[in-house]
Amino acid sequence: MAALCLVIIICGGLLLLPRLEGEQLWEETTLELGESLRDDVSSYVSGNSFIMKHTFIDNSGVNYTKVGDYTVRAVSPFKEYDYKVHIRDTTPPELDIGDGWKNVLSTEEEYDPEVIGIKASDLGGIAFLKYFIDGKETDKLKFSKVSRPELVIRATDGNANSTEKKVRLIVDTPPRFYGVHDQYLLRGSRAEELDPVFACDDVDGGLTAKIRTDISGVSFNNIGDYEIKYEVEDSYGLKTDAEAKLHIVSSQQRVDEHRDDCSISSNDLACAVEEGFFVSEPLSVPDRDKVIEECAPSLVNLFVERADGSTSSGSAFVYRVESDYVYLVSVYHVTSAFENGPLWITFYDGTRIRTAIRSIRLSAGNEASLFRIPVRIIPYHILVRLKEVATEEDIYDQVKEGTPLLEYCKNWRAGEEPEMAMDVNVISMQLTDIQKRYVDAGSYFTTTRRSVSGMSGTAVFDLRGVLAGICSKTMFPVSGEDPVFSDGCDLVLRVDGLDTLFDRSSELAK
Repeated sequence: MAALCLVIIICGGLLLLPRLEGEQLWEETTLELGESLRDDVSSYVSGNSFIMKHTFIDNSGVNYTKVGDYTVRAVSPFKEYDYKVHIRDTTPPELDIGDGWKNVLSTEEEYDPEVIGIKASDLGGIAFLKYFIDGKETDKLKFSKVSRPELVIRATDGNANSTEKKVRLIVDTPPRFYGVHDQYLLRGSRAEELDPVFACDDVDGGLTAKIRTDISGVSFNNIGDYEIKYEVEDSYGLKTDAEAKLHIVSSQQRVDEHRDDCSISSNDLACAVEEGFFVSEPLSVPDRDKVIEECAPSLVNLFVERADGSTSSGSAFVYRVESDYVYLVSVYHVTSAFENGPLWITFYDGTRIRTAIRSIRLSAGNEASLFRIPVRIIPYHILVRLKEVATEEDIYDQVKEGTPLLEYCKNWRAGEEPEMAMDVNVISMQLTDIQKRYVDAGSYFTTTRRSVSGMSGTAVFDLRGVLAGICSKTMFPVSGEDPVFSDGCDLVLRVDGLDTLFDRSSELAK
């Protein structure tokens, strides 16, 4: 009986033994680099609570960050189990372009491809970058002309996984300066007296307004040689730097000797014209003194001295600046008298040039006259300071009877008077019957009589500096005339036909 019980107990124990050892749930698995196994026993074996409580997992030999084959061991009270773990890397690197990546490159400049700013990341921690243009690997980026090349960037990790990214580059010419030159100023001069420097870009056009000029090291009150620094940046972020010398001297003669050391090509001037460098803006509020200061560079004086000793003088103003010519407006009784021979043109600062002109007239009843001067004969320091007169299409919605205007002549009669600024008021926007006998009624209005001989053709401004008319004729008191004109009047040409006149500028070449 005892033997029988022993057999039963032994057999029962054998029947319970698997439950006491637990059961292995798996033998082999493959993980991606960076993944990891769970630590809890239930992921490895199953069994009763005793087995689960007394089984320990040893995965200390597994490096989840390194490709390889590893063993994990589960140790229970009655048995040990081994698990094969294979760490593999099949994930390619990641390529990322940050916010500050550079895809705009300058022509003719050599770059390391790393300038693009691509960053590679990989689970294994190492990724190798290669760069390709047109299928060819390159370790330098250099382009000779404006283009939009495609750059292929390939990242490969240590386990031969790779990924590619394509980026479109912008190859552009950087901005260019013109007018950068060594300058001479008299001691005590102001920074505003420096010749302007221009900048142009193939994509952006004119960038003059964006030039940053550094004269922080200059002392205008002390004789010496100083450095001026210029910097300009285009819309793509390409920058250009330039430097010039500034000589502060004590001799006006030395300044004059170097005033026109620089010149400007028609192409470069075209860029300045296109960006509106020569355009004048009206003042925001009326200011007579400011008009005299701001509008002077728009005015010129015309003067002829004949062989018999007689002289004639008139005036004109700058209407348009183009790359080859500066177009000026006067009145036909002035320009027609000067077409027979050379005349002196005196600019606002007293500089004079001698040239010949021909002119065209707006109409038989309107003597607004257009002529032009070649840019090449205008001194550089004058050319870069010229300003077109400010115009407004609705000027005659503003100019009414009683409106104060300014008849402004600079260097009257070739400088006999440095300037003549005559304050006038509009008497009438309509002409009387007597006045209509002399001029086209629709082309003129009248102001109080202030102009003198030599002012014909000069600009008449409102008090914001907007062109309101052209000084044309003076009418003295006439018998039977309206009493309001008893003191005479100035007949002022309207300017609302000047665009039509300028549209005919090609006639000046005939």
